[in-house]
Amino acid sequence: MVKAKAIIFDLFDTLLKDIKFDFDSGLCYLHENILTKDTDKVEFLHYASTYWKELYDKRSEDNSELAFEDELLDFKNKYGFKVDYSLEEIVLNCALKMNIAELYEDTIFVLEQLKLLEIPVYLLSNSIFKKNVMRKIINQYDLEKYFVNVYFSADYNIRKPHKDLFKIVFDDIKEKNKSIETNDVYFIGDNFQADILGAKNFGFTPVFINRKKNTNINNDEFIEIKSLNELLEIIK
Repeated sequence: MVKAKAIIFDLFDTLLKDIKFDFDSGLCYLHENILTKDTDKVEFLHYASTYWKELYDKRSEDNSELAFEDELLDFKNKYGFKVDYSLEEIVLNCALKMNIAELYEDTIFVLEQLKLLEIPVYLLSNSIFKKNVMRKIINQYDLEKYFVNVYFSADYNIRKPHKDLFKIVFDDIKEKNKSIETNDVYFIGDNFQADILGAKNFGFTPVFINRKKNTNINNDEFIEIKSLNELLEIIK
């Protein structure tokens, strides 16, 4: 097994437990608090669930990404806003309404141990929210300080398992360690298609964190762990 010279983590269901994602909660927040008073709720929700849903569904076909910020700008042009909040503030409030998550018990301990081992750690997550908003979300859990850098798909209009997204992170890693090879980088994630196969196809060493103990997924026998604590046993 190749020694880990750098580690990249996925976010949700890897470091943070994704309890619930409810897109409609964010839309209802917009209707009640942001859009002009004469906006018809039924028409607005229908527009969001047809036109924009089709665009979001297309992501699974070509691994493209849509930023929620773009959707919000469309809503602003179509319906108007009754407040003068910044786009970032509105997007953040929507994100907080949509996402309910909590920190896994082993997350901080493992990140602290990796820091002691002086292994550089990065974060790469698929997200419809850009880095400026996601940084505020992860810092609710005091996480960003553990990472050399953090990356979110909405900033690049592509999503895992697109190879170019992995390359963006690897190029950053290589700037700091010219001799590092792709297989020296461990990618830890829970989504088998996006994280494990995506990382493998790029050349990283994938580690499947199977917190939900799903069976008949890891048929190719990639490295598999049930908790982050097991990662420490592997890299040592």
